[in-house]
Amino acid sequence: MIAKTIRTCFPLAAAAVADKAEEINKLNVFPVPDGDTGTNMSLTLASVVKELAALAPDADMEAIAGAITHGSLMGARGNSGVITSQILRGVAEGLVGASEPADASDVAQALRRSVKVAFQAVRKPVEGTILTVLRDVSAKADECEKKKLGVEEALDALVVEAYQSVARTPDLLPVLKENGVVDSGAFGFAISSR
Repeated sequence: MIAKTIRTCFPLAAAAVADKAEEINKLNVFPVPDGDTGTNMSLTLASVVKELAALAPDADMEAIAGAITHGSLMGARGNSGVITSQILRGVAEGLVGASEPADASDVAQALRRSVKVAFQAVRKPVEGTILTVLRDVSAKADECEKKKLGVEEALDALVVEAYQSVARTPDLLPVLKENGVVDSGAFGFAISSR
């Protein structure tokens, strides 16, 4: 069930980011204003979709996690692509062994693993970036787990938290406030979570 859900949802997330890639690119001022965050995140996600499509229809979660990890690493472009690949790797690893059907504790576990993997991949994490939003979403997942919410209710709460956290990024990173934007990678992350 979880394997099928991921295979169904991943192309939708990739399409959502691709659709908003230019909007994400226009927000890109940190760490350098090179205007490619949306493009790089989109290419990374497209690579994962291609890997998932190559799997057998009955592939298990371990095979899907491998495809997500390999596809995102091979498709990663720029800082945003590399960080996205590490976030995806952590979530995928965290979902191997998830219960069927998955519950809020499985989602929380996957996000905790993602935080660990993504933060280890960045030498000097900066507040107000995609990593901050990931950590905030993971903390919200922990709350949902404690409240024993159903998985759909938990996922809805995580999407709301992602967008609220994105809105707070200018308060944490001065260059964003100076330019009147939110963090581009964080915004891309929120879009992909819908």
